[in-house]
Amino acid sequence: MAIRLAKMDKERRLHIALTHGMAPFEPFDTRLEKAKPGLCRRLLKKAMNDSKKAAKSDDLAIVKAYRATKASEECYPNTAELLKAVIGTNKLSGGITEVNCEKHKKLADAWSGSFVVPERTSWRKQIHPHGRLACPDKLQTPWLFAMDPMTYIEKGYADDDKLYRSDLKRLSDVLTGYIQSGKPGVAALFVYRMSKNSRCQFWNFMDSLAELVSAATSSYWLTHNGGNRNLAGLLYSGLDLSSGFEFADLNKGRVG
Repeated sequence: MAIRLAKMDKERRLHIALTHGMAPFEPFDTRLEKAKPGLCRRLLKKAMNDSKKAAKSDDLAIVKAYRATKASEECYPNTAELLKAVIGTNKLSGGITEVNCEKHKKLADAWSGSFVVPERTSWRKQIHPHGRLACPDKLQTPWLFAMDPMTYIEKGYADDDKLYRSDLKRLSDVLTGYIQSGKPGVAALFVYRMSKNSRCQFWNFMDSLAELVSAATSSYWLTHNGGNRNLAGLLYSGLDLSSGFEFADLNKGRVG
């Protein structure tokens, strides 16, 4: 999706707002390695394995990005590093938020001298009109707003790594700015380990958000482990995803 958006700009630029930064490279959580892998993890490992083979003309974009970043389970790249690999540091602008001091330092070093600025703070503190994740005045490029919270919770609130129903207004405010810029863009919200009872709550959240910001929406899911699912909701403006945004099943054709 990032590549598709960048191609909509004559100079192939992209403005990014990444809310859960992580360090440029981190090892997989060992607890996940002991669990029975769902489809999401199997696809990820398949792509990493393919990236270690000789390059082919029909390699998927994610495989090319993994190859460029030398991705492995011990040294897995964050979203920003993957975008840097496929779009280019000098073509990216925007911000990244990360609350951990050590991880933020690594992010700051990785993006030093670029137009992407990591902030050591919660994303909730950087989406106000003049915040690092807010839409710039007179935005000139397509945009990608990506959220990667650990999970979604309907009730309650804490300024932590989860997404809550109570975040609805603050998200609608910041995304309205991007959509009203007139530039094409996508807001991608990913939540993990959603049980059967909580999935509808997240889809309802996405529907409410789409209505508030007047954007089209599309949704997808992959198995996590057991009965849980990883869910992805997309809000988009200025481009056509009405026929569905397919992603490659690296084992058996396409799903989505």
